[in-house]
Order: sequence, then structure tokens, then C-alpha cells
Amino acid sequence: MGILGGTFDPPHLGHLLIAETARVALGLESVLFVPAGEPWLKSGQRITSATHRLRMVRLAVADNPDFCVSDCEIQRTGASYTVDTLRELRSSYPQDTGFYFIVGSDVLDQFHRWKEPDCILQLCRLAVIERPGGPDDGVVVLAERFPDAVASGVVVSVAGPRVDFSASELRRILAEGQSVRYQVPDAVAEYIRQHGLYHD
Repeated sequence: MGILGGTFDPPHLGHLLIAETARVALGLESVLFVPAGEPWLKSGQRITSATHRLRMVRLAVADNPDFCVSDCEIQRTGASYTVDTLRELRSSYPQDTGFYFIVGSDVLDQFHRWKEPDCILQLCRLAVIERPGGPDDGVVVLAERFPDAVASGVVVSVAGPRVDFSASELRRILAEGQSVRYQVPDAVAEYIRQHGLYHD
């Protein structure tokens, strides 16, 4: 099973493409989208309510039977940490379930700052997707700090199209009243319109 965490503010086609790329490349049965409740890396930043973000993610994946959504981080109080989510999922699924945590190469230089990164690498395999702004080979970056995990195959690189979507850029476009068609799923665009999101 693939796990794709994120703020999803808003969820866009890049998220879906990353999930599908990893699913196909790794032969995964499904990909679980996990919207963050209170993302610790974005503490102090303005974030759309968890309720709206969860609903948008559900709309974004509704037409793909290989994608599903978990609200486990939203249901928890306090900051959302990947290691806590993995522990919760590990206790909820059969013991032999293999987890791949899907991550963009652009966040790898901060991975050592995540809560209990070594434990994360024990609870799952890390599937690294190349992203604009990230290194050409994210696995090499991780090998500098986590050589044993990389050497044992816990960290894998997933080749695919470089996805150049930015949620912050989409928020800016929406705030200016411009169209985000072909950048977010139609159902998400309609939800944003109906609820007046991102229009400051």
C-alpha cells in the first residue's frame, strides 16, 4: 500500500499523478491519501480548515477505485507527525501489509528534521518521486544521513514525469480570480467555487 500524506491545500492533479506513478511503478494495490490535521512544518501559516481539505481530497480521488482517503491525522489532536500516522496504520492493517510512504524529492533535505526519521524508515519503505526544486537523485541525498536504510533498499527511487504543480501557486491564482481548470479536478474546482475558498 502506498501512503501519500500532505496538506492538500488544495489537492491538485499533481498529487494524483504522483500517486498513480508510484502505484504503477511499485505494483501497489492502492494508495491511501492522508490529509494532515495540523502540519508541524507549516506551523504559524494560514491553512484551510481540515474539514474543507478532507472533503476536497475525497472529491479528488472519488473516481479512482485504487485511491482511498484516511482522516486519521485530522481525528488526532495536536501536530500531525508521519511517524505517529505510520504507527496507527501499522496497528490497523494486517501485519504483513507493506507500506510505501510516497515523498517528493524536494522535501528530502528536511527529512532528518522529521519526528523520529529512523523509526519512519523501520515502519515503511520510502518511495522518492523526483520533484522540481529537489535533487536529481533524492536517494543519494538520503544516503548521506541514512546510509543503512538506503543500502538495505528501504529507500527506493520512482521514475516518472516531473510534476510541477504548486498548491501555494494555485492559492495565489485562485485569490486573483483566475481559472485553475486542468490543474485541479473539476469536482475540487467546483467545491472551491461553491465555498468561496482562497478568495481573499
